[in-house]
Amino acid sequence: MPRARHVVARVVSRELNDDAHIHLSVVARVSDAHAGAVLALAAVDDPDPDARFPWFVSTSVDGTVSTWHVEERGGDGIELVRDASFGDDDAPWWCLAVDDQWLFAGTHGRKVKVRLAVDAHLEKLPGAIANHTGWVRALASVRKTPGELERSRAPDSTDASATTPTTEDAPPPPTTGDAWRFSAACNVVRVWQDSLAFDEDDDADGETDDENDGAVADVCSARIFAGDILCLAGVQTPSRTEHPHGRGDRFLVAGVADGTVRSWRVCEARGAEKRDAPVMLPVRERESDAGGSAEKVANLRGGRVAALFPLAEAFPGDGALARFVVAGCRDGTLGCVDAETLGVSPRVAAHGKRTETTRSKGVACVCPGPGNTVASGGDDGIVRLWRARAESRAAPGSSLDGSDVVRLEPAGSSLRGDRDDDARDEEKKEKSTRALCAAREKTSDASGARVFVLAGDEAGGLALYAPEPSS
Repeated sequence: MPRARHVVARVVSRELNDDAHIHLSVVARVSDAHAGAVLALAAVDDPDPDARFPWFVSTSVDGTVSTWHVEERGGDGIELVRDASFGDDDAPWWCLAVDDQWLFAGTHGRKVKVRLAVDAHLEKLPGAIANHTGWVRALASVRKTPGELERSRAPDSTDASATTPTTEDAPPPPTTGDAWRFSAACNVVRVWQDSLAFDEDDDADGETDDENDGAVADVCSARIFAGDILCLAGVQTPSRTEHPHGRGDRFLVAGVADGTVRSWRVCEARGAEKRDAPVMLPVRERESDAGGSAEKVANLRGGRVAALFPLAEAFPGDGALARFVVAGCRDGTLGCVDAETLGVSPRVAAHGKRTETTRSKGVACVCPGPGNTVASGGDDGIVRLWRARAESRAAPGSSLDGSDVVRLEPAGSSLRGDRDDDARDEEKKEKSTRALCAAREKTSDASGARVFVLAGDEAGGLALYAPEPSS
């Protein structure tokens, strides 16, 4: 396949600090990466130890999946080069998630499929999570507790052929993965896990949906009773000494088409409930509230919630932010929601696009950004950066339910403030951003590694942004 067209630019390298205003400059662009809108993007670690950049996966409403690598040129120039492109019977792929060497795809064919992400051809793995009620639009995960991991090593008590070690040998290898995974279609969330017992020599071209033979296994489900789930985020709070396993609390947060955010506490099954599945408990109103047992919702009042992002992924060392997710709304605003209490912090205007006759607005995607920031994209075609600041607890009687308040402050964007009128006219033609993903370059000093942002637009184009402080 011939190389896609590209723009080569110089990569500017400057040190970023936590207070600098960051400009995102385009260092590589492919305007015709796909024939339709980009739906999802993912960055995958390159197994080559000498590789400076990860490689990327992009999917489109046109039904294609493409893989890309970053190729360095002389004078610090880089380009985005297509490695492979293919279709799929269940395309388009609406969402992607990567964990180690596995790529998970939520499909139009109501399945979650698994691919081996070690090279550009994304080898198929057998099996699928096929019992969804509609298109699979969102994926998320949380890590298992030590007790759940221990159960994944124990032989199945219903399997007569299973044997229990009688010597002091090493414990048996796990038969399932170390995470609970979630996928959403319509108003239902499926809960599943990786299955490590499948035969790698099986022919995956047939892609059997038998969970006993596949790389993934379904375990349970949860549902809401109003609106379709558009996005998911897994949240794991820092360890706490009073927690039985010292692992903190786990939550699954859902953004819904009716403009609300819902949350489940993901609990380990105990006692008589012990089973190879988590217990999903909806976050409820406080006992002192009227009724005391109603499921709680966070109403952002900004239209459908199309994007969620756990702040812990951008600020891994900040315990004050670990419970919060950033929610992107149809009215173009961003707000932070506490996964444990569903308290809502003040929202900020983020994305809007004006034309001669109309003004469209909306947030479509959120991901980690450079310099301890969060990146967002939407209808205005601009990638914006935000810093999150935790403030003191809300005053008594506040509608924030006593949760900490997290405010988002502008930290930069792909829009320069000193552009002339002609350049601003060109920016009005920018295509809406539909998908984002972050990519950290490999360096000998991990603390100095820059975070790049790959953006996909409504016309099928890709643009790779590099950070630089504004002068």
